Amino acid sequence: MGQRIAGSASAYLRQHANQPVDWWPYSDAAFAEAAARDVPVFLSIGYAACHWCHVMARESFDDPEIAAYLNEHFVPIKVDREEHPAVDQTYMAATQTLTGSGGWPMSVFTLPDGRTIHAGTYFPPEPRSGLPSFGQVLGAVHDAWVNRRPQLELQARALADHLGSVALGQSKMFARPLPLPGGSQEAMLAPVVAAAVGRLAALEDPTGGFAPAPKFPPCSVLDFLLRAGLGQGQVAAQATELAARTLGVMARGGLADHVAGGFARYCVDPGWKLPHFEKMLYDNAQLLGLYARAALQLPEAKDRELSRRAATGIRSWLAREMLLPGGAFASSLDADTVMADGTHREGATYTFGRTEARLLVPDASNPFWDLWAGQASEDPGQGEPQLTIALVRTPELGQWPDLGKAFEALSVARAGRNQPARDEKVVAGWNGLVVQSLAEASVLLDEPAMLEMASRAAGYLWGTHWDQDTQLLGRVSYRGQVSSGIPGVLEDYAGVVLGFQALAVASGESIWSERATAVLDGALERFLPGGQPVDAADADQQVYASRAGARTAEALDDAVPAATSLLAAALLNRAGTRLLRAEGPQGSAHAAAEADLALVRTLIGFVPGIADKAPQAAGSALAVAVRFVHASSAELVVAGGTGEQRRAAMRMGLLAGISQLGEGHPPESATTTYPPGPDGGLRLYVCRGGLCHAPVDELSQLAALLVPGLAATAPEV
Repeated sequence: MGQRIAGSASAYLRQHANQPVDWWPYSDAAFAEAAARDVPVFLSIGYAACHWCHVMARESFDDPEIAAYLNEHFVPIKVDREEHPAVDQTYMAATQTLTGSGGWPMSVFTLPDGRTIHAGTYFPPEPRSGLPSFGQVLGAVHDAWVNRRPQLELQARALADHLGSVALGQSKMFARPLPLPGGSQEAMLAPVVAAAVGRLAALEDPTGGFAPAPKFPPCSVLDFLLRAGLGQGQVAAQATELAARTLGVMARGGLADHVAGGFARYCVDPGWKLPHFEKMLYDNAQLLGLYARAALQLPEAKDRELSRRAATGIRSWLAREMLLPGGAFASSLDADTVMADGTHREGATYTFGRTEARLLVPDASNPFWDLWAGQASEDPGQGEPQLTIALVRTPELGQWPDLGKAFEALSVARAGRNQPARDEKVVAGWNGLVVQSLAEASVLLDEPAMLEMASRAAGYLWGTHWDQDTQLLGRVSYRGQVSSGIPGVLEDYAGVVLGFQALAVASGESIWSERATAVLDGALERFLPGGQPVDAADADQQVYASRAGARTAEALDDAVPAATSLLAAALLNRAGTRLLRAEGPQGSAHAAAEADLALVRTLIGFVPGIADKAPQAAGSALAVAVRFVHASSAELVVAGGTGEQRRAAMRMGLLAGISQLGEGHPPESATTTYPPGPDGGLRLYVCRGGLCHAPVDELSQLAALLVPGLAATAPEV
């Protein structure tokens, strides 16, 4: 068994290759096999780092009796949700409709055409806690298939019609472009931003974040709040406070890996002390950019230092544990550690008992002992509790040197333990987001090594994932080879574009702007049929059937920002570039920029209707709306001054969201130069839409020109 999936790019599929279940990879051929045999399909959907996926695999899929029954009466298909996001999204909607909840592993039974007849998540090997055993579920579905098939057909049709109607309703969110009454974007959007910030303040959990446990990092919401915090007045101050509290509790709590860098997927407890230990590339890609901005923007010095260390910790983790030979980044680290006896223990690599910690950090005066407030990850029985590393409060600036020594001692001990497995498949969109954050952070934190990492990863994406002949982007690669049959979705195209655009700004190399345009044009051609966005251009027939043929795009955020918002951000960047090159309001560049901005308005047009109701679900669109007002078409040119002055000005421009930065001349112009101040002193030029302000010579004056409130919130930028 397992020969069909043994060579898969997916570590998740390879984990199941030695089981007695006759797994198929997700494909039309697998569904055709079910039709030929006249049996239903069993879809097992999960991902490599998923703890409960491992549990169900061990309990049920390794069982020869269960496997034999499954093989005889079903076509079992193993699906990596990270390879097939449209499949995962579609069947998650079906699972949530039938059961009221969802999660992974996802266990879905379908007709041979892909329509769902039954669904659930984890099923135990024996009945417990109100759940039937997996064997009982298999028997019940088989019995219904044999004895009540007409009812199953009716049920499948009704569910597909329902999911189709939901999808069509979703598409209506893009039916009304963002209005611009009186031509004033700011006047229209100011109350929208205020309403969203006010609602988030009402939703804020006392322990941080905007929802009860489990506590996921609300990356898109934090993106919006940081951008809104660059404005002036009470709304901006409130946005900054909200962002600072959640960024702080995440960076000092158990979600952060204080010992080796990076962040876990979520915390299971309300106090952010006990993480679910898997580490996902997409979380850390977003958090790197957020903490790099917070390291300059937050008003309190100790909060800025905590943020800086969180950002550089992610960089170190990426370089040490996630970097692949070609320069791209792996997808995840497992939640479990495989112990010497072959058993799986969640978080075993990361936790410490107090006895071991005292041997490693013998100095009782080290601030580690005053700050450590971890939580046990499981009941140790008669043994000593193994605690997570979480800090009870943000360290003072003077505590970091000794605290760093403690973390280093723990790191040396941890390196000698068994380590979690790594999923080495490369996902294009997630790597694009890493490139974006690395490029921006290289400027914000003055870290050239980050720019080098970003350049290598971008080179891999361009050379491996982008086919210049077909102008198509592959979603997944493994060991330098793109996986056939897994085309890029909108999330991939938009993420890669944003990465290339950020790299063009940070490096000053126009080739990345040209490559960004090529991928962006490909995205517009594939994912905006008739002007309405869709997440997947090549949705298979099973996905179509499962939602009655409806196609749409998801407007709301998940763990990754909504793909439509990523696309809107990319279009906003390009519009700014085009306006800067426009030869007049009637020129072709100006017309192209206006076309991009019209699409942005379509993609975020739902924002006014959701801002005061569910802003926590639309942070990425709200962030684009803030940028739409403040800095989308601005350009900063830095001339003269000392190296540190120029770097500070560039950091300020990037923090403000300016898409075009240059030293001595505009990045998109090879002919126009801008002179320095008297005696080679600093001179700063800010242009918008082809019109330039009078040059200024002070960073405080630059702050006032870029974004109101920047000088006050980032005094040391």
